[in-house]
Amino acid sequence: MKKGFKSIISIISIIMLTLVLSFSFSSKAYAYSENMKYFDFEQTVLKMDAGTTRELRVVSYYDYTYYLGPHTSAATYMECSFKSGTEKVVLHIGPDETVKNVFFYFYVDDKRVGTTEEFASIEVYVQKIDSETVKNAQAHQAAIDALKNYKGNTAEFNAMYYYYNYKDLQNAFGPDGDKLLNHYNTYGKNEHRVANRRL
Repeated sequence: MKKGFKSIISIISIIMLTLVLSFSFSSKAYAYSENMKYFDFEQTVLKMDAGTTRELRVVSYYDYTYYLGPHTSAATYMECSFKSGTEKVVLHIGPDETVKNVFFYFYVDDKRVGTTEEFASIEVYVQKIDSETVKNAQAHQAAIDALKNYKGNTAEFNAMYYYYNYKDLQNAFGPDGDKLLNHYNTYGKNEHRVANRRL
């Protein structure tokens, strides 16, 4: 009888210990960071489909900035505060991203630290890259690049600058040099829009 009672007590003790350990480890849901003195991330390696976003909990012990490693999509970026503390950053992978491994580099940018060399990174394995979306995005970018040599460009007007400077024109006309020039001559000059340099 004593043996059976001791076995039950041992099993209960093991279960209790397991519960205590699981609760204590789950209270801090951060993962390995290569520079834990400065940053602590919920995850450092993850998979994301092209065209998706993901929230991640990040702890930064100092103010920081971030840089993107090689990537091909203007829609690949991160929303963050750049401030020390705990926050949820939002990673965006553009629908036309073609790079399969995108790195988000966090660099310390704080007067309290005597260097800006300290960093950590999050690596995203980009999944479900859609070749048709990539092809369309590349064709669109080629049309934008062609505006640099648009036949109507002058010292006062450059179709590529005019396109890049104004989101409303991008939405209204796309990379159509004739429509952009017509808008500039009809409205843009009077509205004091800038067409000969990037803003």
